[in-house]
Amino acid sequence: MKSRICKSAYWLSLAMVVLILASACGGTAPETNPGQTSEAGELQSASLGSGEKLRVVATTNILGDIVSNVGSDRIELTTLMDVGVDPHSYIPTPADTAAIHDAHIVLANGLGLEADLDEILENAGGDAIHVHVSDGLELREADGQHDDGDHADNGHSIDPHVWFDVKNVIQWVGTIESALSTLDPANAQSYAQNASAYIQELEELDAWVVEQVSTIPQANRKLVTNHPAFGYLADRYGLEQLGAVFPVNPSSEPSAQEIAALEDAIREYAVPAVFTESTVSPRMAEQVAQDTGVKLVQLYSGSLGPPGSGAETYILLIRYDIKALTENLR
Repeated sequence: MKSRICKSAYWLSLAMVVLILASACGGTAPETNPGQTSEAGELQSASLGSGEKLRVVATTNILGDIVSNVGSDRIELTTLMDVGVDPHSYIPTPADTAAIHDAHIVLANGLGLEADLDEILENAGGDAIHVHVSDGLELREADGQHDDGDHADNGHSIDPHVWFDVKNVIQWVGTIESALSTLDPANAQSYAQNASAYIQELEELDAWVVEQVSTIPQANRKLVTNHPAFGYLADRYGLEQLGAVFPVNPSSEPSAQEIAALEDAIREYAVPAVFTESTVSPRMAEQVAQDTGVKLVQLYSGSLGPPGSGAETYILLIRYDIKALTENLR
C-alpha cells in the first residue's frame, strides 16, 4: 500500500484541480447542506434540469454494480475503483476527484472500508450528499485487532465486509432505492421496480448459498483466508473463519509466530485449502499452502473479477466464491 507520505504529496498535486473545479463546474445540487453525510431518509430532491440525469458516484465496483441494478439508465453512474483495486489501499485519480466534486450523491460502503474516505470527500469538495449504505446494518466485530483505528466503533473494531451476507445487500438496495427516489422523484417508480426485481434475485441467491453450504460436512466448514474478510459469510451461512495469513489486514505483515500458529491450526483441523483473494498479494499464502501441503484457491472479496472471470457482477462473485468454497471443503 502506498505510504501516507505519497498520499500527502498526491493531495497537494490535486489542490489546483479542485480549485479549478470549484470555479468552473457549477452543476445543480441537492437542496441540503453541501458535502454532508446523510441518512437516505433525510434527503431532499435535487434540482435537475430538463434531460439532466442524477449524477451518482459509487466507491467500490461491487457497490457500483448494485447501484446500477437500481438506477439503470436513469442515472449517470461513476464507479471510482476499477476491477482489482483493494478498497483498503485506494487512492483517487484526478478524474475520481472531479466526479465526486460534480456528483449529486456519493454512495460508499463506509465502516472504514475505503481508505481515507473522509479525507477524499473533503478534498474533492462539491455539494454531493454522502450516504454510507452500511449504516443501520447489524454489524460484527472484526477478527484480529486493527491497530490503525480505521474500523473503530465505540472502542471496538468493526468488520466492514458486510456484502458477504446477502441479506445485508438486500438492505443496501432499499437504502439506494430510497436515496435515488428522494433525489430524483420523477424516476422513483423506475427505481422502485428495479429494486424489487433485483431483491428477488438476491433472495434467490441467499437461498442458493444456504443450500450449497449445507453440502459441506460440518467438520469441514473452516476457512483459512488471506485476510479476515469472510466473517459475515461465516456467521450467516454456518462457516467458521478459522484464521488468516494477514490476521489484521493486508498492510500489516504477520509475525513468524502468527504464521507458525496458523500452519499448526491448518494441520490440526485438516483444513484442505487456503483461500487467497484477487486484491491481496498471494505470496505469503502460497508459502503457507506449500508448508502445510494444502491447495491454494483464489476467491474474490473487495473487487469484482475482470471479464471472463465468472465474477463480473456481485451475484456472480458470490456464486463464484461459494462454488470454490464448497468444491474445496467437501
